[in-house]
Amino acid sequence: MDERDELVTDGGGIDVQFSDVSYSVTVWTPGRIFGPDKKQILKNVSGTFHKKQACAIIGCSGSGKSSLLNFISGYKTCGYRGDIIINGQPRNRKQFMKQLSYIMQDDNLQPHLTVLESMEIASKLRNCTIQLDVYHKILIKRILDNLKLSEKENTLAGKLSGGERRRLSIAVELIRNPKVMFFDEPTTGLDVVSANYVVSMLRDLANCGKTIICTIHQASASQLEMFNALYILSPTGQCIYRGQSSSLISYLSSVGLHCPLHHNPADFVIEVSSGEYGDHNETLVKYINNGKSNDWNNDKSIENSDVQTQNHRSNYSQHICISKFFNELRILINRTLIISSRDSDFIRVRIFVPLLMSLLFGSVYLNIGKSGSFTRDNVIMLYFSMMAIVYLSAYSMSIKFPMELLLMRLEYFNQWYSLRSYYTCVTLMDLPLQIISTGLFCIVIYLMTGQPFELFRFSMVFLMLIVTGLMSQATGMLVAILFKNFLINTIVISSIILPMTIFAGIMLRINDTPKIYSWIYDVSMLKHSMQGILHAIYGFKRSALPCPEIYCYNGSPELVLKDVNMSDNIFWTSVGYITAVFLFLKICTYVVLKHKLS
Repeated sequence: MDERDELVTDGGGIDVQFSDVSYSVTVWTPGRIFGPDKKQILKNVSGTFHKKQACAIIGCSGSGKSSLLNFISGYKTCGYRGDIIINGQPRNRKQFMKQLSYIMQDDNLQPHLTVLESMEIASKLRNCTIQLDVYHKILIKRILDNLKLSEKENTLAGKLSGGERRRLSIAVELIRNPKVMFFDEPTTGLDVVSANYVVSMLRDLANCGKTIICTIHQASASQLEMFNALYILSPTGQCIYRGQSSSLISYLSSVGLHCPLHHNPADFVIEVSSGEYGDHNETLVKYINNGKSNDWNNDKSIENSDVQTQNHRSNYSQHICISKFFNELRILINRTLIISSRDSDFIRVRIFVPLLMSLLFGSVYLNIGKSGSFTRDNVIMLYFSMMAIVYLSAYSMSIKFPMELLLMRLEYFNQWYSLRSYYTCVTLMDLPLQIISTGLFCIVIYLMTGQPFELFRFSMVFLMLIVTGLMSQATGMLVAILFKNFLINTIVISSIILPMTIFAGIMLRINDTPKIYSWIYDVSMLKHSMQGILHAIYGFKRSALPCPEIYCYNGSPELVLKDVNMSDNIFWTSVGYITAVFLFLKICTYVVLKHKLS
């Protein structure tokens, strides 16, 4: 047994069987608004993928290769019908997820981590430990040596070549020693040498006892020979061949389809399925019984495999980890700090944009807070300041979070960490940035516009802007999860915030609002925020403002509050209400995210 066998050999393999799997999607036909069509991607396909085998799912574009892979792995379940059997028993999706790894076509890696850091963090999360021991460090070194990545261990993942990134994607999953590995087009985008190496590596992993299942878009003849078994789909989503790769040409010959000499069998069977040699798909589907026939599986290892084994729980599921949540949280926070230190553009924007806006506001409304002649302008300035925080907070999270969601979804599916740990990390790590950016904005605009130089008043304004910004940020995050499209996110967030601006009590005063809408002010978060800010500035028995005019109606702080119908001091009630809405939105976001990932 060589060094690679030593690393990844698994004592108990897993056989994956599926039967009568169908999958359909909704298709909106141009010109038809109502009654969308249903397009069937997979049609009652069946088959088995055995342990110690590298199995390739082949087919032309649109044949349902990735759809089948997603269902078998459990990555997606919505819209599917069919049964999945694991070692003779109905699949328990949660247990099965602990024994598999899914590596997608796009190399979903943290581009700002080095190869070694990626491996170490994966190992720490896998073993739920803050400090790696000597054994795990040696294990990492051996995996990197086997995958020819040792010389690149200090290189950022974003600067690796395509083949190196693909190998790193495999390396970080080998840390978990999964029994089943799914690969979505692992050779796509690679040169011939890199693609051959990846396929040979998949064969080596299969020889070590793992079940390797992958989709292949284009395979050379040499690559085809490296796979133990092939599963070929027609453009209609039906199985036209399931068996050994070495038996493919004989199978086609048995139905009168002879592969030309020196022609790639993989290309030939795709051409056959596409109808270039006539319509033979129906004949092939019947001959192989849509994947149920086992006539062309003549591998002895299949005959000797015990498909009735029920003990397929992994050591990982039996691993008991003390303080798992807190250890995962510490590791994720440390990873976020490393990434943020190397990718600081977003942080700079989050800090400097509010700072620049505060300087602009401050220069336009310079010292207006000191005079009773400009109280109305000062109220509008405070309103615009609050709205600036609302919009910046909402859109910053709606832009940032979807960029992380794809990688997070894959890491979560591959059991790197719990959703609770990740969600807590995102919340905690963004909180200081939100406080700093809001604090700088508040300090500059408060001093430049000449607001009362009293610490308790500044603290109250700052607190109200913080809770309002957090509430807006939670709104943006929830919308970003509900809608994947950035354009839709922008429209929905604007549609939520803009109506709230009407009922903030400033541009349209409460007394001027039709009675039928007056109740909205009681639940409007922006009205509560403005009332709190105005009371921090003009409330708490503030003395009359100096006014150069003979008669100055708005020189009295009490009259300013009365003019906007916000005489009641409910500052702490407003803070509590906005905080409660923030917590409610965070809980809703967690529930929706958990549902989306399930």
